[in-house]
Amino acid sequence: PRISCPRKTLRAQESMWYMPEVRNHQVFLDHFEGNFIFIFDLTSSVKWEAAMGIMQTVLVVIVLAIGALLFSRDVDQLVLLPIERMIGKVNRIRFDPLYAIRLSEADNNTKSNTKATDRPKVVRKANGKRRFGTRDSKPKHTATLETKMLENTIIKLGSLLALGFGEAGVRIIAENLDDDSAQVRAKIPGSKVEAIFGFCDIRHFNVATEVLKEQTMVFVNRVAAIVHEVVDQHAGAPNKNLGQAFLLVWQLSHFAKEYRTKVADLSVMAFIKVVAAVSRDKRLAEIVEHPLLRSRMPDFRVSLGFGLHLGWAIAGGIGSDCKIDASYLSPHVNLAGQLEQATELYDLSILMSEPLVRTCSTPFRRHFRAVDHVQLSGSRIETMLFTVDLQPRILNIDPLPRRTQPSETNSQTRAQRKEQALSPDHQVHLQLYHDKRVRQMRSPYTRDFFQDYERGLLNYFAGEWDVAAPVLEKTRTMLCQTGVSMDGPSKVLYDFMESSGFKPPVGWRGWRSLDSKTS
Repeated sequence: PRISCPRKTLRAQESMWYMPEVRNHQVFLDHFEGNFIFIFDLTSSVKWEAAMGIMQTVLVVIVLAIGALLFSRDVDQLVLLPIERMIGKVNRIRFDPLYAIRLSEADNNTKSNTKATDRPKVVRKANGKRRFGTRDSKPKHTATLETKMLENTIIKLGSLLALGFGEAGVRIIAENLDDDSAQVRAKIPGSKVEAIFGFCDIRHFNVATEVLKEQTMVFVNRVAAIVHEVVDQHAGAPNKNLGQAFLLVWQLSHFAKEYRTKVADLSVMAFIKVVAAVSRDKRLAEIVEHPLLRSRMPDFRVSLGFGLHLGWAIAGGIGSDCKIDASYLSPHVNLAGQLEQATELYDLSILMSEPLVRTCSTPFRRHFRAVDHVQLSGSRIETMLFTVDLQPRILNIDPLPRRTQPSETNSQTRAQRKEQALSPDHQVHLQLYHDKRVRQMRSPYTRDFFQDYERGLLNYFAGEWDVAAPVLEKTRTMLCQTGVSMDGPSKVLYDFMESSGFKPPVGWRGWRSLDSKTS
């Protein structure tokens, strides 16, 4: 049969051509025309190689695609997603600097839950004995990625900023983080706020410092932990730590107007609870059992003085480019400090100003005792002084140390407690009856005592000192039979009248100046 030329039917890569070599080429030329050519058809082999090539290409594409997806997933999980989380957290901190503390607490809770799941398991051996351990006896150490370290660093820095500046410095942090420049503007204009200012001071701190030395920090931090925790539970915020003193603030602008009375009640109740907690704390009792401290002050017991006042202040940053603090500046802040100083003069735990007492609810302020009517140094107007009578020394020390559970420091739990404290169903004044520690501290004060003291105080205000003197002299020692050595306000008023010969000064208007010299 006629066969077509392979050149026309086969491509070059589909055929293989061989020309034989002839030893006697002349004979070949004399007898034959043309040349011998052997042509091999490689079509099937080429098709197979092409198919294998296509399969190889597809396989390479699949492998590269899977590798790219895996690499992209790792990049997303290890780089892109952490960066997006960090940007989101920084943006949240820009608008709410206190959010960093909640992030830190959430991370700590996650770690605590993880550790709880890794508790040792009980494994029973063949001999029936039990052995405690996990499946893997060797501890697992996981390396922290750089992005996670950076994320944790952002949370820590934000938490430290929020803790360092406090509630008064939220505006400073927010305005600086909201600025696109890298320059820090710490000295921004302040803002006027209305707040309740509470000043707390540790009594006999100098003596305790001389004796405790290195343990002073443990002592102060233990007191601070109690004060800050109780104030936070009662909708307040710590502002300044001054070594032996603390400034606590209830900023009324953070609450609706209908909550003003409730917040005022909570501020007073917070200090009442602090008095009881500090007096009963076992760890503080153990710290002050120092032999040298007992030798210098045999009856020493940790006690605090509190001053409470309601007024306005300018909140903002105070300092320079070298050091700045966020706090409140106002004569009203200083007045709270003066009230605390006056607690030593009157031998009381708490002193409150008239503006604060007027803001408190009527059922609560019925339990307050009017102490004196004075004009404090630096103040242009006079004010009535009030107190909640407490005798913390009659409380027994807790047999077990006061422990702060992790849930108590959780921001979500704290927020829930604040909501409960501010709820309409929560009547603050009822804790005077329901809290057995508060009842115990108030038990020495009888109705007869309050009635006699009020009668003597009204005669003192009216200038009838000849009538007030014997009544206050009676109330001065009236509580001795209940375990109270002497009533401080009665003694102060009696001594003041005695210094004037029990005759009011000319032009007596029912109040006197109370300065540092008087104190």
